[in-house]
Amino acid sequence: MGRGLRKFENKNHVTILDFIGNSYRRSVHIALALGSLSKGYILEKKLLKSMVKEDFQQLGLKEYGVKIEIDDLSKEEIIEYIEKENFNQIRYLKKDYENFKSYLKTPTYPKHMDYMNSDYAPNLLKFMKVKIGGNKTNSYYGFLKGIEENSVPSFTEEQVVAINYLSNLLPLVRRYEYLAVKCILDGVTSKSDISQYLAQKIKGYSVDHFEHAIRFLIEEKVIYFEGNDFYFCCDVDDEFVEYVSDLLDYGLVQYEARYINEEDFLLYQDYRQDQVLLKILKNPKNNQYGTYYQDGKVYIFAGLKKDASVQDHLNYKDKFLDETTFQWESIARISAKDEELQRNSKEALVFVRKVKEENGITLPYTFVGAGSLTNPRKGVTDNGSILYDIKLNNSLPADLMEDFKWVD
Repeated sequence: MGRGLRKFENKNHVTILDFIGNSYRRSVHIALALGSLSKGYILEKKLLKSMVKEDFQQLGLKEYGVKIEIDDLSKEEIIEYIEKENFNQIRYLKKDYENFKSYLKTPTYPKHMDYMNSDYAPNLLKFMKVKIGGNKTNSYYGFLKGIEENSVPSFTEEQVVAINYLSNLLPLVRRYEYLAVKCILDGVTSKSDISQYLAQKIKGYSVDHFEHAIRFLIEEKVIYFEGNDFYFCCDVDDEFVEYVSDLLDYGLVQYEARYINEEDFLLYQDYRQDQVLLKILKNPKNNQYGTYYQDGKVYIFAGLKKDASVQDHLNYKDKFLDETTFQWESIARISAKDEELQRNSKEALVFVRKVKEENGITLPYTFVGAGSLTNPRKGVTDNGSILYDIKLNNSLPADLMEDFKWVD
């Protein structure tokens, strides 16, 4: 295929015939590769099956001269395989890792920054979330130990605690934690010096964010404070410094590439609930609610439950009415205090998730924009909730609107 697509004078197209019906396993990999072109939106099984049925028309490849046709028999086989297979299994991810290591031709394990610097890198964050032997890896180190990579160092239990917490902050939504830890690694340990360094590095530096980041670094036993200086809660040997420095570089470079000069939530990007809570100075562990209030703003986490049955879906109220309107149902038996906070809110920030989890992995939310709570309807439901129409400041793109649509 690569040779066929090679540019040549007077050649304006190439025809590719691939008889995928001869190998349904290979056809599934083709379907997954095509599905991954969906602009980074969470690709759950229901959407992938819908794409297969419709020859991936949702991707809009036709305007580029790309036409995809899959025969009905192959479609049936692909959909059946997608339905029963768990693509987050360790055997898939281990193979991705081995292929990448072989591609790099490195005698040791690929470093975090190798995943940033290569277009052929697999998704490093998946390695940090997968379960091995029933236990979540929590970090790249946990993944490497889980697959019994020989070249990885052995860290102490206290060092692993620090590595896991820093890894779980990825992808970064703020740089305070990583820059503070980087300072301490470099020997800058006084609180005032670290604060001054962060003020120079971060546009719109906030003392509140600095104090918030330090609070949880201490609570999670990454660092401790004594006198006027910070110290690590674990031994700091050369291997620990090398590993954590690489992790910090990866997170900071990824942040700068993702946000550029933007510090706010990025439109249509994915966020875990704990990440949002960190960014709005809440406790990331208090993530059992769907609504939070801060500085006159209401932060809404809504699940579309695309994996629900037809009957359950008909009873569910959270959905897009059109490209700029999201219908949202508040918590049942809402308190007078919460109702007042909602009605007086200056802005609503909406985070939407299609399904809660897939194949044992909890999925993030997509930030679909900010808007205002309008048209409150009380008494529409029998559970004491309030229905709102959230008028978004932005219009949802057609492909994302299609992605969020419930599919029977």
